[in-house]
Amino acid sequence: MPGWPSVGRAEDHELVEALRRADTDAPAKLYDSYGERLHDYAASFAQDLAADAVHDALVTAQGCVHRLKEPARMRAWLYALTRFQVRARMSRRTPVDGVPLPELEAQEDSELTDLVHETLGELSRNEREVLELSLRHGLTPAEVGAALGLTSRQAAGRLARARDHLENAAAAVVLARTGRAHCPDLSAMLDGCEGPLTPLLRRRLSGHISGCEVCTEGRHRQVSAAKLLDLVPVAFPPISLRRRVIDTCVNPERDQARTLITDRGDSFDRTGFPVAVEPRSRRRRPRRLAPVLLAGACVLAVTGAMVVINGRDVSTGTPLRSAPSPSSPAVSLDPGEESPAPDPSPEEDELTPAPTPTPSRTPATRATPVERPSARHAAGPTPTRRRPAPAARLRTSCPKAIDGAAKIGLGARNAAVSWVATASQGLDVFPASGSIKAGGSVAIWVTIVDPNAAGRGRVAFTSNGGSASCSLSWDGDGPDTADPTDEPTNSSEPTPSPSVTTSAENSETLEG
Repeated sequence: MPGWPSVGRAEDHELVEALRRADTDAPAKLYDSYGERLHDYAASFAQDLAADAVHDALVTAQGCVHRLKEPARMRAWLYALTRFQVRARMSRRTPVDGVPLPELEAQEDSELTDLVHETLGELSRNEREVLELSLRHGLTPAEVGAALGLTSRQAAGRLARARDHLENAAAAVVLARTGRAHCPDLSAMLDGCEGPLTPLLRRRLSGHISGCEVCTEGRHRQVSAAKLLDLVPVAFPPISLRRRVIDTCVNPERDQARTLITDRGDSFDRTGFPVAVEPRSRRRRPRRLAPVLLAGACVLAVTGAMVVINGRDVSTGTPLRSAPSPSSPAVSLDPGEESPAPDPSPEEDELTPAPTPTPSRTPATRATPVERPSARHAAGPTPTRRRPAPAARLRTSCPKAIDGAAKIGLGARNAAVSWVATASQGLDVFPASGSIKAGGSVAIWVTIVDPNAAGRGRVAFTSNGGSASCSLSWDGDGPDTADPTDEPTNSSEPTPSPSVTTSAENSETLEG
């Protein structure tokens, strides 16, 4: 892509080493290599946020380069940091419907220019990102996947779908002018058509081109998605951005600002890539007793209760006799059981062992233990009953709607929680696992594999704090003429609107 310097993979490795050595000229080399292209990528989200996002991303890269485990992934890491910064700023804005479209430069072929603008608007945000990072910025599928939280296979699949959609739409215009002599069916569809193509006719031609071998060959020969993206002008950064980045990185007077920037973006996974995390409470939770001590206290408490209820010595199995005290109360049995004899008097209780309840056909509930004042009835010193520590609980916050991508919140209550996410077919989730400190929370992203087709999916969470799930449904936003291989839908029933339900099994909903 003309307009910014090309950087080789070997130069990426040298740049990482210079940043780790804290060379004085390393921030300048970092900006000169990637500042313009990162600004162009950030401007595809929001033009007015791009400069500040790139500034903070490069400052974070200079201060946190030691977190990057693989220097070969430097390029994907920088794009991931930029994406993290610009999305963090966008999350503080009032959400708006739709995806912003890039402004296109005036070209001689206005019909093709308008078509590219319209077709890019038909793609989802994720598909456009994959298309731009792959064809405009030169990232490999593995690098695109690392920057967006996808596998290389998922990135390659989305790139193929987005490229085909853009090239088929453009080929309808190009082949309508030059391909009539090569394909009789195409010529018949264009019979009597003069001037620019109507949207309906263009969609019909695009569907024909995707299934015609002759037209597909012509598309590969005359249409290139990378050249079509050249119609989108480069969003160059302001001249002052380079000076701001270098000054923040090397000026000792900017130490406090540099620390604030790196702390604000200090949320990385094990490979060093940024992860979006919700603000966590800084209050410390009181320490709880160890589970082993709690289990021992519970065992002692249950043993003492069994001795009092059954009136027997647990070690020998012999009945215990009541002390000769007229104020000693009788053993309280379950009110659901019928006693064949009236309550014995204190004198009879002294000579007669406590009766054992006769088994009945209906299961009896546990008897209520009654305290005896005599030391003979105790199997040992009465343990001090402590209130057991609350178990770890996983809290979830499902999105109200999903449009290409959405955020699911997870939180840990009472104790730390380790969780694993599993997405059903049609959905991708990132990250797929992690751990949360007690009182903390994280955010994960769930994306639709094929936003052009309506569907339903489910993201399930399992953890030591219980399980939870988010069920999602979405409307397809593809063109009117769907591929005949798509799953059929019942046209007589209305398409379900995006809805979200959350499983309440062993989970709690995040407040707010």
